[in-house]
Amino acid sequence: MLTPAHWRHLLRVLAVSAVLGCSSSKAIAPDSEELDADIARPPPGGPRLESLPGPMLGTFDSYSEALFAACRKIFTKPRSSAGRSPPTTALREEREAFQLRRRAATEYCAWMYYTPDNKYEISLLTDQAGSDPTGKAKHCSLPSFVEDRRYPSENIQYIVVLHNHTFDTRISEEDVLFLVGQGSLHGFEPKTKDRDRRLSLVAFFSNEHENPTCDGFYAYSPYTGKILKWARSGRQWSCTQTHVVRWLTRDLLNAPTIMEEKAHCPTMGAL
Repeated sequence: MLTPAHWRHLLRVLAVSAVLGCSSSKAIAPDSEELDADIARPPPGGPRLESLPGPMLGTFDSYSEALFAACRKIFTKPRSSAGRSPPTTALREEREAFQLRRRAATEYCAWMYYTPDNKYEISLLTDQAGSDPTGKAKHCSLPSFVEDRRYPSENIQYIVVLHNHTFDTRISEEDVLFLVGQGSLHGFEPKTKDRDRRLSLVAFFSNEHENPTCDGFYAYSPYTGKILKWARSGRQWSCTQTHVVRWLTRDLLNAPTIMEEKAHCPTMGAL
């Protein structure tokens, strides 16, 4: 865990990133003709979105209700999942089919936020793609702000950066940097009725590609430095720690190091 002094140094030197970086794959832009009331996109030829409207799904009394509603909503969207990654021993045709689905898949992102009415809300989704000169990664470029006309902007508390990974893969170094950048804007300890709530990032995944369902998600908070994986088997959910995030040098403009470190979840039922 970073010390308070380390965090202060980090916030001084870290430029706010505007892009979530996820699984390696060549990005394919969605068809501009597709219209969906749940998805905000910049106008053709217009500037990138600087904020997302809200709410999309109504109000929620609890964090977990909002989280799972967002997960279910994302996987109703086109190309939101490439399905399960086949093992290296799978037939070549199966592996090639998965790679094709990955190239065609789309990452969506949104904010979970908290209102003065003590409710959790989800912004509209966006699928605006982030720039990647290498063309090797999927990116959803999440605006840093939510515009909910019911409340002054300063009264909105930012809770979770939400997005889908197009298959079951961990949170990336780019994800971590983006979240810390958002913390420098909005703070790491939002004021909610749940006093232990911290700014975090969640990456949903599905194991299906034709009719994807919410099969799990990875969650990360700078407060703990741990990456947790929640996975569903039938109606049962289980949690394991898969990785830890470490800042190995004081040059915090460099990416953090994500190290595999399996353990039991620190607090089961944290949702």
